[in-house]
Amino acid sequence: MVFPKEQPGALRECIDDEPQGAGESSRNRREVGGENEVRRSSRTINIDRISELPDSVLLHIMNFMDTRDAVRTCVLSKRWKDLCKRLTSLTFYSDLPNEYVVESFAKFESWVLFSRDDSCSLLNLTIESWIKADVLDRVIQYALFHNVRRLKMNIYSSRGPNFESLPLTVRCQSLTSLELSNKLNPSALILPKSLHLPALKSLRLAYVNFTAGDNDRAEPFSNCHVLNTLVLVSCSLNKDAQVLCISSSTLSSLTIFEGKAYRIALSTPNLSSFTVTSSVRHQLSSTCNLSFLGEVNINTPWGETSWDGKTSIIVRWLQVLANVKILTIGLRAVQTILRDLSNPISTRPQPPCFVRLESLKVRKQLFGNVSDKEVSRVVEYLLQNSPTAGVDIIRIA
Repeated sequence: MVFPKEQPGALRECIDDEPQGAGESSRNRREVGGENEVRRSSRTINIDRISELPDSVLLHIMNFMDTRDAVRTCVLSKRWKDLCKRLTSLTFYSDLPNEYVVESFAKFESWVLFSRDDSCSLLNLTIESWIKADVLDRVIQYALFHNVRRLKMNIYSSRGPNFESLPLTVRCQSLTSLELSNKLNPSALILPKSLHLPALKSLRLAYVNFTAGDNDRAEPFSNCHVLNTLVLVSCSLNKDAQVLCISSSTLSSLTIFEGKAYRIALSTPNLSSFTVTSSVRHQLSSTCNLSFLGEVNINTPWGETSWDGKTSIIVRWLQVLANVKILTIGLRAVQTILRDLSNPISTRPQPPCFVRLESLKVRKQLFGNVSDKEVSRVVEYLLQNSPTAGVDIIRIA
């Protein structure tokens, strides 16, 4: 859209000369048909309607933009000159790992932070970029000192950042949402023993390492007193840690994607949703009976073949999650349970005793190599102690 140079709200009128005999224009127009579109007087009105919007509306729109694009609006007119300095959301994207991009980002970031109106709150910060460690720390520290609420960092660095701002990040009093990832070098991002984030409600950690306390147990979440949603993606335990303890009296939703094999101990009495989208390698236990567990979804990858020889591990998980109301399992989980059922009866694990189960859903690929009869066998095995539960076979392409 092209914005006019006139002041906002000004009208630019373009009036064509009217031919002689305009007094009979109405009759002439009816007679000449389409020629009236050429001969008639016309008035063209160009209005910069966007610039007429209140600052609050313009800033709301700009906060959804990449910060570089938002800053570019300052050249449109005097009306836009300083708007970008009052953004409450900063978003920095860059997926090109070259020296020019890295240096350009550093200069741009410095200008943004130096020019920004410090009287405006910084609510959201997103960084998905190749970035130098000192630049990253400078941006993060600025955000933390301005009481940022939602922080998302997908760091692209093959060597890993020094991340001197990490201790400040995991003790931020204002954060309500945190996403942290360093996919290119997972071993470089090591979290401290505990996260002290009293206002944090949503946490997503990808490719990070947890640190054990005095024993072999890592317990990073116990000081996140209002944590509601936790997502772990390909996370690992650092050095001597053997057990990841997920302790939270407020946690409602837990999702686990992939990750190396380690033990998971739950202390989450209010957990209502549990999703596993990975090969089920972890050993699972719980210190409570998970009496509020509403949904469990075990969606293992179709191509996954590694079960570390522990073919009954899914059944053991289900024994821990026996208070679930709605259980959904994928075809790969069905195959694993079939292996259990092929063993001698004396070595088979006991079927879970679902005391609240209302519905069992099985996701079955149309072209999978598991027959309907085999699916029925697994369903019958799982529902031995829950005969009233409904069954739904979901056929997917």
